[in-house]
Order: sequence, then C-alpha cells, then structure tokens
Amino acid sequence: MKNIRTALIPVLLLGLAACASSNVHQPEPLPVNPGKISVQHDWSVDVGGGGGDQLLGLAPDMSEGLVVAASAGGHVVAVNSANGKIKWQRHLKVRAAGGPAIGDGIVVVGTRAGNVVALDAGDGHTLWKHYVKSPVIVTPAIAGGHVVVNTLAGDLIALDAHSGTEQWTQSNEPPSLSLRTATRPLIVNGSAYAGFADGKVMAVDTGSGKQLWLKQIAAGNSGNLIANMVDVGRQMAYAAGDLYVATYQGKLAAVAADSGQVIWSRDLSSYTGVTMDGSHLYSSDSEGHVHAFDLVTGVPTWAYGKLSYRGLSAAVSYGATVAVGDRYGYLHFIDRNTGKYLGRINVGDGALRMTPIVVGPRLVVLGQDGDLVAYQVKVKQGK
Repeated sequence: MKNIRTALIPVLLLGLAACASSNVHQPEPLPVNPGKISVQHDWSVDVGGGGGDQLLGLAPDMSEGLVVAASAGGHVVAVNSANGKIKWQRHLKVRAAGGPAIGDGIVVVGTRAGNVVALDAGDGHTLWKHYVKSPVIVTPAIAGGHVVVNTLAGDLIALDAHSGTEQWTQSNEPPSLSLRTATRPLIVNGSAYAGFADGKVMAVDTGSGKQLWLKQIAAGNSGNLIANMVDVGRQMAYAAGDLYVATYQGKLAAVAADSGQVIWSRDLSSYTGVTMDGSHLYSSDSEGHVHAFDLVTGVPTWAYGKLSYRGLSAAVSYGATVAVGDRYGYLHFIDRNTGKYLGRINVGDGALRMTPIVVGPRLVVLGQDGDLVAYQVKVKQGK
C-alpha cells in the first residue's frame, strides 16, 4: 500500500524543506541596488490568494499569448499577455494546489484533494474532472493529447486530454520524509519525464505507459532522515536529447533522455530545480545562491551569493539578465553573462516562490498574495 504518511509528515516539517535555511539563518540583507535596470510596469491582475505561507505549486503558465494563473482558493484567470485584459475567469469550488497548465486547447489545475480539473482554454468552462487519489501540488504537463500529473504520493499518471480518462500509471514509492515539492513533468517526443522525492528520475512512453528507464540521480548516505532528503527539484529542463535535473542535497546532472545515462554531474543542492537558455543552465540553490553552468559541459560560469537565505524562486533567463524572486516580494536581476547584480523590483508583500515566466518581451510573476504582474525590464546602457 502506498505510504500515505509521506503526504502528511512533510506538511509538519515544511520548515525543514524550502524554508529550512530561513529557520536557522537570518536572510541576507538586500544588496546595494546599483540601479542598472529600467523597469516598465505593463499590467497587473488580482488572481486572489488564500494559500497563506504554504508551498503550493501555483505558478503561471502561458500559450499563444494567453497567461493563465490560479489562486489557492480556486480562482482561475486567463489574461491577454500583451495588455493584461482578462479573457475569462472562473471560480472553482476546489482548493487549488498545482498549475494551472495550458496546452492543447485546455487549462488544467491540480487540487489538494487529489482532483485534476480541465477547463476549456477559450472560455473557461469545465470539460472534465478526474480523481488521482493524492494531492497534485505541481503544474501538470500537456502535450500530444495527454495530461501527465505527478502526485505527492509518487504516482505519475497520464490522462486523456479530451476526456480525462486515465490512460496509465507509473508509481515510485516515496521515502518516509520529503520536501513536499513535487517535480513538474515534461513531455518531449512521445516520452514523459518526472522526478521523485527519492532522487530518482523516470522516463515513460506516453503512448503505451511503459517505463523506459528509472535513474537514481542522488542518494542519501547518512543515518539521519533529514540529511538523506534528496528530492528532485521542482523544474527540469530539456535540450537536444538531454535532460537536466537538480536535486536537494545532491546533484545537478545532465542525463541522456533516451537511456537515462548520466553524462555529467556537479554537486548542488536545489529544491527549485533548473532552467536554461541556449547556452547555460541556471539554478537557485537551497542556501540562496544563484548559479550559471555551461549547458554542454556543466562547468560553472558564475555564482551570485548575496541573496542568501531569502527563499529564492527558480532563476530564469530574461533578455540580458537572470531574474529570480524571493520570499519577501522582491524580484532580482543579475547580469546573464557576468553574474553581477543589476537591480531589483519590489513587486509587493507576497512571496515570489514560483518561477517567473517570459512571455515575449515581458516577465510575468505571481506573488503568493495573488498579484499577477507583467514587467518589461532592460539593462541600462553605459552604466
């Protein structure tokens, strides 16, 4: 039987996970602001809060000029990315926890009660709902007629995007203690990839549901349960046949997507995971340092260490910068090439826990207080 306690104990031990460092260490004071960025506030929308200080996986997503976001209270909005006008909004009678995701003409939200709800991307009406038995606290993946969800109980489940019918399930027994920050699945070229709380990554054929490989990226080697936590980070990245994975108290690794063979690895501890652009990987580590690594070799390019213990989001490449949010409502910008600090925006009072998304020339962030905000940020020339 599935070890349900892994869905309960981490709630009590949340401070030992993403906020662990904040309980032991005081956050680094804000660095001197060099004022090297110009900021244009394009629009903002109140999505609604309701999540308190919980580490829910409610992150904005986008497709074809539409940004979707959800509140913990079940309010879902679809916004025109260019002007911030609301195309539609729905209030679902659910406690949302993961998503929303948008693709294949649908918007999908996961709930704390273990339901997956699909809405029509055109007008927001409900298409279907399916019960997956465990909380869905990370954004699902949508591609090729499949919706793939990674549940807190360690089940990777594929649903038919049109009907919600369950197509297949692959299970990975979770450890007795984990961070309660599930990994967003990826669907690439007919394969689904997901990471788990025991430091493993799995590949599954989306058509047949057959497991293609299962690889241990990091493993605990201590008798201490907390020291043995090696959860795969919230985000993975894919490029040119390689999968990039970061784990808590473990590794950053490049993995051959077709075989699971580890190509290279570097010591790193990250619960936010890894993002990428055309030349580099970016990761915020569990102590609040932001790193850039060469995409091909994994060799470190730079590290910025003056945001320690500020509860950082994942770092994302945006224009000439790398952007990263913190739990105090600040959005920080680092020079993408040199790793030097450029400046910041005080978005609001809500924590910026989830990854900012790049939508054309804009950077869109969702605060935990429910403010969905779009900016255009440029590096000042000659400074």
